[in-house]
Amino acid sequence: MEQQNFGLPDIDPFATLDEEIGRLNGFFNSLSPAEWKASMLCEGWTIRDMVAHFDSDEVYNEACLDNTLEALATGFSSVEEFNQRQIEHRAHLSSEEALTQWRTRQAKVRERWEALGLDTEIATLVGPCPLRTHVWHIASEYATHADDMGVKVPPDSQQPRSMWRFQLSAFVVQEKNDPPELERRGDRMIVAINEHTISLTTEDFVAAVCSRLVLPQNQKDRQIIEALRTLA
Repeated sequence: MEQQNFGLPDIDPFATLDEEIGRLNGFFNSLSPAEWKASMLCEGWTIRDMVAHFDSDEVYNEACLDNTLEALATGFSSVEEFNQRQIEHRAHLSSEEALTQWRTRQAKVRERWEALGLDTEIATLVGPCPLRTHVWHIASEYATHADDMGVKVPPDSQQPRSMWRFQLSAFVVQEKNDPPELERRGDRMIVAINEHTISLTTEDFVAAVCSRLVLPQNQKDRQIIEALRTLA
C-alpha cells in the first residue's frame, strides 16, 4: 500500500471549537430535569456527569496555561481515575451550577487561548504542544462526547464536520510512535500493520481513533483497531 501523510485540518480550529460548544450549549438548554439524569454511551455516566467532566477538562486546560500540570496530576494513577474523581468532586453541584461553572471556565480559557495565538507552544501532560494542535484535540473531545449524548448536527454541518474529524484522526495516528500505515482510497481508509490490512469507512476510522469502534474478534484486526485508539 502507499503510505500517505496527513496534516491538521486546514480550517480555523477556534471556529470549529466554537461551533461544537454552541451545539452543546443549545442541547443543554433544551434538557428537562429528568433528561439530565439520562445515561449515555460512556458507561456509568449521566449527562450531568458529562458536564462535570467538561469542567474538569477546562481545569486541565487552565493548568496547561498556568504550568501547574504536575500539581493537578498528583495523586492520580490513571486518566480514568482522574476523570472519575473530578466528577465526584462536583457531585454537590446542581445541574445548573455545574453547567454555569463549565461555561464560565470554558469561556475564560478560550479567551486566553485567542490572546496567545495558535502558533504559541503550551505545556501538556505529553510535553510541549503547539496551541493549534491542542485546540484541535479539545474540539475533537467535545465532538466525540456530543455524539455520545446524541447531540444533533444540522444537515449542512455534517459533511464538513466529518471531514475535519477524519483529517484530525489521521494526523494524530501518524503522530504516534510506530504508527500503522494509512492510505485513503475514496471514502475508505486502509490501515496496515506488518502487512495485515483492514479497510474502514471514514466514519468507522474516526470511531476507531476516538475509541468508539467495537473491537473485532479477529486478533490481527483487533491489533490494528487498538493501535488506532488515540483520542477520547
